[in-house]
Amino acid sequence: MRQYCSVCKDHLEMTVVSDTSEDGVIWLKCPRCKGILPYMEDVEGEEDAASGAEDALDEIDISRAVPYDPSRDYEVGDVVHHRGWDDYGVVIEKVTLPGNRQTIRVRFSEHGVIQLIVGES
Repeated sequence: MRQYCSVCKDHLEMTVVSDTSEDGVIWLKCPRCKGILPYMEDVEGEEDAASGAEDALDEIDISRAVPYDPSRDYEVGDVVHHRGWDDYGVVIEKVTLPGNRQTIRVRFSEHGVIQLIVGES
């Protein structure tokens, strides 16, 4: 299956590592970085949402940034600091995956638009 890897910054042909019917999530493995990620169908208007958030990055207020934590819930417009990358971004979308798993799409100043898992205990 063809999927975008946010680590490799490229669309690649990935192999399915798990297709459990319990939660409906198809997990893929990136052939370059060997990372495991959920299959995400292409969303129409995705580019529009990403480009619209670029303006928000020009005026990002890092004083209100919260560290990214997968157990936390975020709202569109929240400012997030990813400590692993030392990058700041703005939440541009909340997404519900199959199996009711939650993710957010964040437009980071250095890493572009990245989908992050949230609401995990």
